[in-house]
Amino acid sequence: MKIVITSINFNYKNGYDGDYTSVNLYFNSTGATFNLNGFVEVSKDEYAAAAGDTIKLEDLIKSKVEENIQGTTSDTTAG
Repeated sequence: MKIVITSINFNYKNGYDGDYTSVNLYFNSTGATFNLNGFVEVSKDEYAAAAGDTIKLEDLIKSKVEENIQGTTSDTTAG
Protein backbone atom coordinates (compact mmCIF):
# COMPACT_ATOMS: atom_id res chain seq x y z
CA MET A 1 0.00 0.00 0.00
CA LYS A 2 1.30 3.41 -0.95
CA ILE A 3 0.53 6.47 1.13
CA VAL A 4 0.32 9.84 -0.65
CA ILE A 5 0.49 12.91 1.57
CA THR A 6 -1.98 15.48 0.25
CA SER A 7 -1.65 18.23 2.85
CA ILE A 8 0.12 19.17 6.06
CA ASN A 9 -1.68 21.50 8.48
CA PHE A 10 -0.15 22.93 11.60
CA ASN A 11 -2.31 23.27 14.73
CA TYR A 12 -1.92 26.30 16.99
CA LYS A 13 -3.90 25.42 20.08
CA ASN A 14 -2.38 28.31 22.02
CA GLY A 15 -3.02 30.93 19.32
CA TYR A 16 -1.02 31.95 16.28
CA ASP A 17 1.40 34.03 18.33
CA GLY A 18 2.89 30.84 19.78
CA ASP A 19 4.58 27.86 18.19
CA TYR A 20 2.53 25.07 16.63
CA THR A 21 1.42 22.34 19.02
CA SER A 22 0.64 19.44 16.65
CA VAL A 23 0.32 18.63 12.97
CA ASN A 24 -2.45 17.03 10.89
CA LEU A 25 -1.07 14.89 8.06
CA TYR A 26 -3.73 14.44 5.37
CA PHE A 27 -3.32 11.44 3.08
CA ASN A 28 -4.78 9.06 0.50
CA SER A 29 -3.81 5.44 0.00
CA THR A 30 -3.32 3.63 -3.28
CA GLY A 31 -2.50 0.10 -4.38
CA ALA A 32 -4.68 -1.83 -1.96
CA THR A 33 -8.07 -3.52 -2.25
CA PHE A 34 -9.46 -0.88 0.10
CA ASN A 35 -9.14 2.89 0.31
CA LEU A 36 -7.99 4.91 3.26
CA ASN A 37 -7.95 8.67 3.34
CA GLY A 38 -8.24 11.39 5.90
CA PHE A 39 -5.75 12.68 8.40
CA VAL A 40 -3.80 11.66 11.45
CA GLU A 41 -2.73 14.07 14.16
CA VAL A 42 0.89 13.79 15.26
CA SER A 43 2.75 15.58 17.99
CA LYS A 44 5.19 18.37 17.34
CA ASP A 45 8.08 16.07 18.29
CA GLU A 46 6.89 13.24 16.03
CA TYR A 47 6.60 15.64 13.11
CA ALA A 48 9.99 17.25 13.81
CA ALA A 49 11.66 13.82 13.78
CA ALA A 50 10.23 13.03 10.32
CA ALA A 51 9.98 16.48 8.67
CA GLY A 52 11.68 16.77 5.32
CA ASP A 53 11.72 13.01 4.73
CA THR A 54 8.68 11.78 2.81
CA ILE A 55 9.34 8.13 3.65
CA LYS A 56 9.50 8.88 7.39
CA LEU A 57 6.27 10.91 7.18
CA GLU A 58 4.53 8.09 5.31
CA ASP A 59 5.77 5.58 7.90
CA LEU A 60 4.47 7.85 10.65
CA ILE A 61 1.04 7.91 8.99
CA LYS A 62 1.04 4.11 8.62
CA SER A 63 1.98 3.73 12.27
CA LYS A 64 -0.81 6.05 13.44
CA VAL A 65 -3.40 4.32 11.23
CA GLU A 66 -2.26 0.94 12.54
CA GLU A 67 -2.59 2.17 16.15
CA ASN A 68 -6.12 3.37 15.41
CA ILE A 69 -7.12 0.09 13.77
CA GLN A 70 -5.72 -1.97 16.64
CA GLY A 71 -7.52 0.27 19.13
CA THR A 72 -10.87 -0.31 17.43
CA THR A 73 -13.08 -3.16 18.55
CA SER A 74 -16.02 -4.54 16.60
CA ASP A 75 -19.36 -4.88 18.31
CA THR A 76 -20.46 -8.44 17.64
CA THR A 77 -23.38 -8.24 20.07
CA ALA A 78 -25.43 -5.86 17.93
CA GLY A 79 -28.25 -7.30 15.97
